[in-house]
Amino acid sequence: MKTRYIVPLLLFCLFACMACEDDKTEMPRLFRPSFIASSCFAEDNTITLAWRTSGEATSYTVELSQDATFQSEKLETQTVEHGKCTFTNLRYETKFYARVRANNESLAITSNWTEMGSSISTLSRTIPKILYAVEGSRISETSVEIKWVVSEKNPVDGLAIWEEGTTEERQISLENASAGQYTITGLTPRTTYYVALTNSAAPEGAEKYNQQRFTTAGMPADAVVVEDGVDLMGKIKAGMTDASKQALVFQLKNGVDYYLTEGGEVAAKTGDIKLTKSIALLANPGERPTLYIREGCFNVKPESGNMPDIEYFVVDNVNVKETWTESKPSKGSKTRLLNIGKHDAGTDFTIDRFEITNSDIVLPSAVLMMSDASEGVTTINHIRIDNCLVSGINDTKNVTKQFGFIHAINKGSNVWNDVSVTNSTFYEFYISPGVFGAPTANVPIAAGNKVVISNCTFYNWGSNKDGKNTYRAVGNFSKLTAPLNLSVNNCVFGSSESKVLDAGGINLDSKGNYCTSDFEKMSDAGLTLISLDTDDASLFRNIEENDFTVIDAESVIYKSEYGDPRWITVLDLLFANLIKS
Repeated sequence: MKTRYIVPLLLFCLFACMACEDDKTEMPRLFRPSFIASSCFAEDNTITLAWRTSGEATSYTVELSQDATFQSEKLETQTVEHGKCTFTNLRYETKFYARVRANNESLAITSNWTEMGSSISTLSRTIPKILYAVEGSRISETSVEIKWVVSEKNPVDGLAIWEEGTTEERQISLENASAGQYTITGLTPRTTYYVALTNSAAPEGAEKYNQQRFTTAGMPADAVVVEDGVDLMGKIKAGMTDASKQALVFQLKNGVDYYLTEGGEVAAKTGDIKLTKSIALLANPGERPTLYIREGCFNVKPESGNMPDIEYFVVDNVNVKETWTESKPSKGSKTRLLNIGKHDAGTDFTIDRFEITNSDIVLPSAVLMMSDASEGVTTINHIRIDNCLVSGINDTKNVTKQFGFIHAINKGSNVWNDVSVTNSTFYEFYISPGVFGAPTANVPIAAGNKVVISNCTFYNWGSNKDGKNTYRAVGNFSKLTAPLNLSVNNCVFGSSESKVLDAGGINLDSKGNYCTSDFEKMSDAGLTLISLDTDDASLFRNIEENDFTVIDAESVIYKSEYGDPRWITVLDLLFANLIKS
């Protein structure tokens, strides 16, 4: 009897154990794929991703999102059978996040997601230069005429325009874009704008391209017109002593030469033009007038009990040059633009703005000289140099003292609060300390100071005088004891026998700076430079004539518009080839 019951019991237990083993059997699993970082990259508005595959997977699903959490409804998704995929027609200049999982359709299972460790960004759209620079003759107070190259490869169906410093754009649809020109109206006088071509059919983020910057005509209400033949220096000196005027604003006539001499006599001495109040020398866009100076300058003399009240010194759309004739050659360091004279403790002096914009400057000495302030301080809150073509600094045998373009002598002078030098070219200044001359250890440094040099082109500066290579393109900051925030970005350096700068203890930020193979000090430049692996003659149109127009359309300088923007122009021969291709 016992045997009869034992056998069924044993069979029951056996089947129960087998059932338990079945319950413990795991469902098939897929290992997560992993990204191959070196094979994940962006080209233009395309992103390519690659990952390590799994033998159990039959496909892979990849998601691309602008949202790191992948919660956004706007997802780019692909399912592929191999370990690589490419997403096309993405938004340009946009950060994306990626993740991938493995799938097995036959088993109806998927792996967990693997997220890419870092984001990946699409690049800027590279579009040939088809928008012409805005000529001054095509600018009025309320309108501007825009011209571009008509190309099937790069169609245009509209324009975008916005004021500098704002993001609000005015969109203009073109009914006849094939004309290659359009006049924009309804603008504000004396206002700086950006204009760009648009193509509504372009990929998202690439609808706007080829922007240009310009400023409309127009004068302040208090501007005094100085006609041709009028004694400008006489009017300035009279205005400085006129108690009824708080500031002097002069409109110079386009294309006229003005000599800062007694009676306007050519090649006479300028002497000392004493400044006691603000002054602006302005002209409308178009053919610029020229202001000639010789053996003298505008001079400020801070004195106890007689402190000048000067808010600004502004030159706009006016060229500044030294008077030079065969019989009366350059007077070297005796000729400059603005000089702040020596002053003592207790005579601290401030100018809010010093600005030179849209000007060709050919002077043998400094454009701004800040002399010894002894124990006092000279402060210029804002210095702005923009769209200037500068040459001739110390380029003469008559120069006995070497000064920088902006020069501060000895202790007490403070020029380093807010300084910007942009969209300009410096060439043929052989024995100059640089754009910034002689900042010394005793120069007070303002909190939050910033000195910015961006989108500038440098050519043929510095000499190997006595084998010392002592002269710099930007300056020598080695004697500063307090930190200075200096940025040098998107600049191009051509032939030179000397360095870019001596950084000393400054806080240096530099990126996007390039040099030609004719730059001799690339390994010891003072900041990081990227070699273009081409010489000056191959990059620039005519170095003998100081024409630095970039002719290599394949160069990163041309495509990314580095250096002074005036040298990035429409290359008609290039476009003939592009349209045919």
